[in-house]
Amino acid sequence: MGREARLSARNPKVVVGYPVGGSVTLGFHASMLKLLGYELQKPFSRRLLAKIQHTQGLYVADNRTMLVQRFLETDADWLLQIDTDIEFQPTLLETMIDLAGEDRKILAASVPLGAYRSCAFMRSEEPGVWQDLWPVPLYPVECDGLATAVCLIHREVFEAIAAAHGQCWFHHIYLPESPVGTPLAQFKYRSQGEDLAFSVRAAREGFKLWAVHVPGLKHHKSRGLSHDEERAGILAAQDSGVGEIVDEGVA
Repeated sequence: MGREARLSARNPKVVVGYPVGGSVTLGFHASMLKLLGYELQKPFSRRLLAKIQHTQGLYVADNRTMLVQRFLETDADWLLQIDTDIEFQPTLLETMIDLAGEDRKILAASVPLGAYRSCAFMRSEEPGVWQDLWPVPLYPVECDGLATAVCLIHREVFEAIAAAHGQCWFHHIYLPESPVGTPLAQFKYRSQGEDLAFSVRAAREGFKLWAVHVPGLKHHKSRGLSHDEERAGILAAQDSGVGEIVDEGVA
C-alpha cells in the first residue's frame, strides 16, 4: 500500500501551528505558502491540513502552551509545530504522518540546534543533563527527549498530560542543583526548558518519543551582528541577512 493510500485510509487531520517569539524568516514564509498551495490542490477528502494557527508573545513556552489550547478546541488529530526559522518541503505533513504510522504519537524531525547536532536527546547520569543523539537515521529512532522545532504530536498526548498535571505541557521544570543543606539564599536550580520539560511529562504518561532525519529541512539560525559594521557587511553579503542556514548532517 502506497503513502497516499495509507493516508487516505486513516484520513488524519493536522493543525499546523507556529509560535512567533521574534522574526519570521523568508524561508519559513515561502514554505508555508507552498504547503498551503499543495494541500489546497488536493481533493478535499485527501487533505491533511485542517487549520493553520499561530501564537505570538515574549515567552516560547507560553506560545507553545497557547497553541495546544487552541488546537484542542478543534477536532483535529495532530498538531504539527514548526518554528518560524525552519524551511521545509510542501510534503512535510505527508512525510511526518506516514513516518508516525499507527503507533508513534510523538515524532520530531531532527534539525541542528546551534550547539547541538540534532533535536534528539538521551539522558545522562546527571539529572537534568542531556546528550544529543547523533546521527539521527532516516527511520524513527526512540529517544529520551526532543526539541519541538519540527514536531508532530497526537492530541491524546496533550489530553493525558492535562489530566495528570493540568495544562502545563511546556512549562519549565526546575531541578535542584545545590546539595541538600545548602542555605536557601545560596540554593541554585537548573531550568529544564520547554521542550525537554514536555518530553519528561509525556514520558511520565507512558508515551514514547521518536526522532527522525527528514532530508531537506533547513534551520535558519540568527547571528548577532552587534556594532561591528565590517562583520555585519560580510554576513549580509554571505546570506542576504536571513541568518546562518544549517542543514541536517552538515557541519
